[in-house]
Amino acid sequence: MIKGFIFFREGKIPFVIKDYRMELFTDDGSLSEFAKEYNFKKEYTLHGQYFRNGIQGQPATFLVDYSMGSTCYLRCYIIHMATSEGVYDSIGFQSPFLDDVFRYKYEYLDMVRAGANLALEPKDAYKIPFVMNNLSYELVFRIGHDNRLGLLEDFDRKGELLLALHRNDIQECYDITMVLHRLAMFMTSHTDAPFKCITLYKNGLKAGWFYCQYVSEDAISGYDGFFHELDVMKYIPKILNNIAKDSGNKITKSIPLGHLGGFDDTFLPQRFVEQVMAFEYLFDKLDHQKAQNSKFPLKKELEQMFNEFPQLLENTNFTAEVASEKIKEIRRTIAHGYAYYYDFKDDPIAQYQIILLDRLIRNMSLLWIGFTKEEIADYPIH
Repeated sequence: MIKGFIFFREGKIPFVIKDYRMELFTDDGSLSEFAKEYNFKKEYTLHGQYFRNGIQGQPATFLVDYSMGSTCYLRCYIIHMATSEGVYDSIGFQSPFLDDVFRYKYEYLDMVRAGANLALEPKDAYKIPFVMNNLSYELVFRIGHDNRLGLLEDFDRKGELLLALHRNDIQECYDITMVLHRLAMFMTSHTDAPFKCITLYKNGLKAGWFYCQYVSEDAISGYDGFFHELDVMKYIPKILNNIAKDSGNKITKSIPLGHLGGFDDTFLPQRFVEQVMAFEYLFDKLDHQKAQNSKFPLKKELEQMFNEFPQLLENTNFTAEVASEKIKEIRRTIAHGYAYYYDFKDDPIAQYQIILLDRLIRNMSLLWIGFTKEEIADYPIH
C-alpha cells in the first residue's frame, strides 16, 4: 500500500493507494473542493509526496485515468528519488520477456566468449530506431554493469531497454511502456508479459521509478529457447515501428493484440470472438475492397487467407475450405445466440480452431507490417 499526500491549491490531502486506486481522506473542507473540481474528470496529472519510511518524503507524480468523488483511478505514477527534484531524461525497462526476445542469454555468452568484461562496463547489443507520436526514438538493449556506480548499480538487472525521452513527462513514459508491453505480447503471443522494473534516469543516474499495471516484481519468463534463432535486426525494427503507430487504446494503423490470450483465458469463447474481430480488422487492411463487399462473407475471407499461408494446414486433415467453415460456424452459433458457451474445455475441435486462428492472425499481422511471405515462412517463432 502506498501512502502520502497530494498538493491541492495551497494545502495537502492525504491518500492511500492500493491496486492503482487512490483514496483521498481529510477532515477539512479541501476534500469537498477537490471533488467539485475533479469529479468525473479524465486524464489529468496530480503532484504530491510519497512516504515510505520515516519523515523524509519523496516527490511523486500521478496520472489519473478518471476520478469519482474522493477516489482517483490511476493509470500510472512516478516515485522520484528525493535528490532528483522530479527531473529525468531517459527511461529503462527490465523485462524478463524482452530479455528473451532480445536473446539476452545468447548475447551475454557471445560477448563473454569474445573477451568482453561485462562486470566492468555495459555493452549495447542492439540499437533500434522507431517513431512514436511523430517523435523519433532509439531503443537500446544494454547488457552488463557499470563498475563506476559501485553500490548504486542494480546487480539484479539482466538486460535493460533504454530510451532517451523528448517531453520528459509521465504521459510519454506511459505511451512508451504501452508500446514495449505490446511488443512483448506480440513476440510471446501472450498477454502475461509484465515488466519487472521501470527506472527513470538523469544523466545516467537513477532519478525515480515508474509504476503501472504492467509492472510486477514477480515477473518471470521462460521463452528464451523460442528466440534462439531469431534474427533480431531482421524482424524487431519493423514490428516495433508498426506497433508504435498507435500508442493509445484505439488501433487504426498498427497490428491488433486484443485477441491474445493469457494463462486463464486461452480457450474462452470471448477470446474466440476477439480473434474474429482481429482477423476482420487485418483482412480489411490487407484487402479493403473485398472486406467491404457484402457478397464476400467471413468464410470466403478466411479461405482466402488460409490459401495465402498453406503451410498452416500442411500437417492437418483440414483444407482451407473446411477450416474456414468450422471457424465460421462457431462464430455464427455464438454471435447469433444459437448456443452459449462457458468455455471450450470439452471441445477439442474448437480449441484447435483457436490455435489455428492465432497462427493465421500472426501471419496476417506480419504481412501487414511489411514482411514478405518468404520472411513469414522463415519466422522462427511458431
